[in-house]
Amino acid sequence: MFDRDIALIKKLYTFKGFFEATVDASVKTDEKKNRVELSILIEEKSPARIDTVRYKGLDNITVPLRKKYLEESKLERDSVFTVDHLIEERDRTVDFFKEYGYAFMHEDSIRIQVDTTGLLAGLQTNISLPKVLEYGSLQVVVHDPLAKDTAAVTPQPKNIRQDSIDIVQHGRQDISSELITNYTTYRPGDTTSLSLERKTLQNFGSTNVFSSVFIRKDSVREGKLYTSIHLEPKPKHLIEPKIYLDNRYGSLFAGASVGYENKNLFGGAENLKVTTDFGMQLSTSNDLLDNLDESLYAKYRPYEFAFSANVAKPELKNPGNMYAGTLEYSRSRLPILLDNQKGLFRLSYNAQLSKKSRLNFDFFELELVKKDSLDGFKELFKTDLAENIGVDPADPVAVDNSLDSLLQTNLNQTFRLQYFHSNQNDPLRETNETVYTWNITLEEVGGLVYLIDEYIDTKSYTGFTNDEPQIFGTPYSQFLKASGQFTFTQNITEQQQIAGRVFLGAMAPYGKADATPDERRFYAGGPNSMRGWAFNTLGPGGNKSEATATLGADIKIETNLEYRLKFFKLFGQPSGIAFFTDVGNIWDRNGPYALTLESLYKDIAWDAGIGLRVGSPIGPFRFDFAYKLYDPTQTEPWQLSDWNPGDFTFNFGIGEPF
Repeated sequence: MFDRDIALIKKLYTFKGFFEATVDASVKTDEKKNRVELSILIEEKSPARIDTVRYKGLDNITVPLRKKYLEESKLERDSVFTVDHLIEERDRTVDFFKEYGYAFMHEDSIRIQVDTTGLLAGLQTNISLPKVLEYGSLQVVVHDPLAKDTAAVTPQPKNIRQDSIDIVQHGRQDISSELITNYTTYRPGDTTSLSLERKTLQNFGSTNVFSSVFIRKDSVREGKLYTSIHLEPKPKHLIEPKIYLDNRYGSLFAGASVGYENKNLFGGAENLKVTTDFGMQLSTSNDLLDNLDESLYAKYRPYEFAFSANVAKPELKNPGNMYAGTLEYSRSRLPILLDNQKGLFRLSYNAQLSKKSRLNFDFFELELVKKDSLDGFKELFKTDLAENIGVDPADPVAVDNSLDSLLQTNLNQTFRLQYFHSNQNDPLRETNETVYTWNITLEEVGGLVYLIDEYIDTKSYTGFTNDEPQIFGTPYSQFLKASGQFTFTQNITEQQQIAGRVFLGAMAPYGKADATPDERRFYAGGPNSMRGWAFNTLGPGGNKSEATATLGADIKIETNLEYRLKFFKLFGQPSGIAFFTDVGNIWDRNGPYALTLESLYKDIAWDAGIGLRVGSPIGPFRFDFAYKLYDPTQTEPWQLSDWNPGDFTFNFGIGEPF
């Protein structure tokens, strides 16, 4: 066994160009201690270098093609010789000539000779090129996923010829012929090309309509390659129920959702998704109302209801791009005695910029937000909220004006640009390469309705001055918002992984507005944020009121880091533990909790903890126990000296936090 290992080491050094490397091994046996000592001494010496590179078999190709092929060579004079470079050159050669009509180019068409003299290696690449081919007639076959194509079924196959492509559709599938012709990138008479075939497969794969897509080379006759593209559609309809559990408001919150998806609504790969969900806190406990006399309000369970419908239509002339329309309605009863309702309509365009990046533009979004207070909210506002937002709780006029502003129905009209870049689905990504994602979002809110306010709806409305933003008697928001997020995961071993996230965000009102709406602000705390604090109860800055924190702030800085270790399986799913730490907070733009250089280091919160990860088919169940290390809400923010093992914040969730 040891001799075989020594032979493998010698072979490895030879492959890496160290022809004169010596590997000496010795074995010492100590019978008294029942021990064997193995010693391996390796002297690498200098590696061999390539002194000549020659190619044979390129006489019959055009001069420009030969020049392009040689310029892209992986073999360079004076570089260190390695077998890895020979394999790269072989693979490059196969792909290169397949791109220019040599469809049947393969590894056996290439022979690389290596002549070595001392530390010099001479290389000669012998290439045997097949015939150049062009595409012959092309057939696209849409198979029936429910029955064999040859079975006697009804209806009979549909045969269509469009744009030089013969289309055969089996079964009851309705795939648009326009979709097929636009997503097929080559035609009869074109010189065969590997990239065109790959692009065709990518185009059909991007529709999410087909479970299987492949190109078959059927025959070769008279210099023509006859091919057929085979498409097998996925089931058209999908119903997906889900359940979820977390502790978003401190106590256990449970819910369920049902989603319906139609993957091919009108035959052109249009995708329809309809989802409805409802969740409720299982108890009436509410830590946010601790400062309020229980006689002033009725206990209740916070809940959330949501309905959404989304239709996405591919842009047939530009595969990978699509238009989308979204309709949403939600209603939630929050733990701070507020009842929120939201309705939203959005139109978007999503474009694929490259294999790794996309750009999404919400060119029209209109959101209507209505808030109602429950019994006791006015008292909660005076005891917990007023002073933290610069309102004198003893001034009834100021309190009433602030409540009117907070509870008024509000209109948010938004233009949004979102850039997404990730190597997660990159087919060329190495197995051990870091997986990363960039997500940058820019928003402008209120610009269009401001123009309506200024030039179309010029009437005066009761309760509003000319300096206040409103159209047709409904207030609207005006603000600019920008945020950026970077996440990464790095596998150390199969069982170990490091993951991290950095988030930065800021927003500010402009025009007629002097404040931002709380439903669009940034928040901190919870299972996917600062885990040392309950859901949305941190900040802004050193604010001590958790009720105030639920109204959010205009600036957010947060970073998270996790070490994940999987060492056992439960129900066949990898499970383990995670060690994590979170640093961050939210801040106001001005006032006592504004972001300054001083508050940046004084009010930055820090927590750390350990979590259990239990694998499941829908993602890991997360049980996180976090300890505050630095709490800016306390007079003595450092908590290490008073650390208590039982003084933790528990967070529960499904799926990784980032």
